[in-house]
Amino acid sequence: MTAQTPPTRSPWRSRVAGAAAVAALLAGGGAGAAAWASQPAAAQHHPAPGPSASNAATVQRLADIEDIRQLKARYFRSIDSKQWPQLAALFTPHPTIDVSVKYHSGKELAEKTAALLGDAPTAHQGFLPEITVNGDRATGIWAMEDYVSFPAGSSYKNGFHGYGEYHDTYQRIHGHWYISSTVLSRFRVDTVPNWTPAPEAPKK
Repeated sequence: MTAQTPPTRSPWRSRVAGAAAVAALLAGGGAGAAAWASQPAAAQHHPAPGPSASNAATVQRLADIEDIRQLKARYFRSIDSKQWPQLAALFTPHPTIDVSVKYHSGKELAEKTAALLGDAPTAHQGFLPEITVNGDRATGIWAMEDYVSFPAGSSYKNGFHGYGEYHDTYQRIHGHWYISSTVLSRFRVDTVPNWTPAPEAPKK
């Protein structure tokens, strides 16, 4: 007994079957199916291309902005938590620093701020950042508010509550962002009493 071979479909029968399939697709899929049917044959058999170079650049820019936001957040937190070595490490080797007093390095800023404030409580906040990234450099403008107390025995008899903004520049070095300049302008400063927290009661 010889094996049976399946009957071949004639060209006109194939065309009829194809037309029927398209008609069913259009009837069931509406406008979406019509759009699919109107595409060139090559487009129907190849997936859409991956993210474009433009999309990749946008993702990188947003990642850089987030890194810079966290860099500035560490600046404020380092001052208020008295983490002076961490504060010094946030700057490029030769930054411009003008925060009512001018400093020539992150190390100088950290050491003199530590001597000025000691363990006195402070509260620094930065918000509403406007950050522009251009390759390995960036600029930022931050609204700010700070509440500063001075330790007992300081030549400053009162603390202050200030409002203003920072104008910063940043530089990426070996894949990490650093502050290359920061200039603080205060728009208003209110005098407040210095405050020293009461010592903690000894644990029983």
